[in-house]
Amino acid sequence: MKNEIIPHTIQDMFKDRNGWIEFTLSKAALMITSIILLAAFYQIGADFSDIQMQRQLDSEAIALKASIDNVGSISPDSIRQNSTYSFSSGYPINAFISSEYIRFEMTHREDIIHSVKPLTFRTIPLNETEMRTFLSNNFNGQPGTFEHPLITNTNTIIEVISTVGTQEVILNTGKIVNIEKTSIYLKNDSEVNRLEVILVHQ
Repeated sequence: MKNEIIPHTIQDMFKDRNGWIEFTLSKAALMITSIILLAAFYQIGADFSDIQMQRQLDSEAIALKASIDNVGSISPDSIRQNSTYSFSSGYPINAFISSEYIRFEMTHREDIIHSVKPLTFRTIPLNETEMRTFLSNNFNGQPGTFEHPLITNTNTIIEVISTVGTQEVILNTGKIVNIEKTSIYLKNDSEVNRLEVILVHQ
């Protein structure tokens, strides 16, 4: 005798509707959980990428600061009074320098990342000729050399040269940065003093 398949009635089909609802809700919850986990995974990856970019930018800024500090720490009687620095970042960055700090920035995933490092030594973003010309224009033609010292006191010259670096100067990351240590001589009464400064230019 053959087994007969008895068709289900509509009542039979919906008899276990609560079970189907629970099953559907469970599937929906599983999908939502998967989406949340996937989004979290990509967010972690993005955050890690941001951290890597920030570290690279900080590393480049610290390297330039260290080069400036190394020249600044050289004895004024040393033969070597200069050095150079070459940018090594594999990503496009913008570099700026003032008399008080260096600032690097780059764009990553439409966000701008910054790295600012204070300078330890008194820094002027000019070359030797530009600095001497600036001093001559502000001190009656005296360039501040040993032969032609400035007739002023230390506080005045510090105040004047600090105005040079109030505006940031853009550094071309495709060119070498020249770092030099030089002296500004000033005469107050019969005493001649020397003010050491670091020149950063390209």
